[in-house]
Amino acid sequence: MSRVADGVLNLFYPESCVICSVPVSRMQDRGVCPACLQKIVLQKITGPMCPSCGVPFQSLETESTHLCGPCILRPPPYSGARAFGRYSSELSRIIQAFKFGGRRNLAGLLAPLLAATLQESWSLQEIDLIVPVPLHPKRKRARGYNQALLLARDLAGLVGLPCRHDVLRRVRHTLPQVGLSDAERARNLRRAFHCKKPAAVKGLHVLLIDDVMTTGSTAASAAEALLEGEALRVSVLALARAVAGQE
Repeated sequence: MSRVADGVLNLFYPESCVICSVPVSRMQDRGVCPACLQKIVLQKITGPMCPSCGVPFQSLETESTHLCGPCILRPPPYSGARAFGRYSSELSRIIQAFKFGGRRNLAGLLAPLLAATLQESWSLQEIDLIVPVPLHPKRKRARGYNQALLLARDLAGLVGLPCRHDVLRRVRHTLPQVGLSDAERARNLRRAFHCKKPAAVKGLHVLLIDDVMTTGSTAASAAEALLEGEALRVSVLALARAVAGQE
């Protein structure tokens, strides 16, 4: 019956892949064709990476795990960060459609990628609470939703962990991070978050969820707020990692 309904919907309201525009099944593919989905899977970060911030090393000759330069010079407040794949090609295009194109349904396709990365990086038993990076109310009104919250909720349902979206608040309406230098990003996000319910995170290992991680400034600022709320530990999980010089 679902296939019949899907066929009828596509007859009157054709659905196409958000990446390559070929026709897709509404119910089975959630807006992405199998070929593009396979390309997204191939963008998974598998090589050596910094154990602290999770940035993949650019040199393919690097086989050992070691801290990257920025983490040596200035260790981040979070205890570890991981991302599913590189923010490029098909993965970047689907995230942009999800984030800016109103395609909320893509959360159901992207959350399993987060779940797989979570279970590869941490034991579920050591995570106490999932918290999405919040948007400022002004930006949320303009966009209509917080993409990190949609991902966090779907992820929590997949792995059976609690999710709270009301413990962390964005208190400053910051400039968009795109186009800013690393130093400007850090200044832009300084003191941008506040933990409004410290009792909800006190003594817990919190997993912070975001869609894209670039320099880690957003994650660092949000993690600092959670730690000030007496969270025991904060780890970060993102869909994609933007890496300078990597396409």
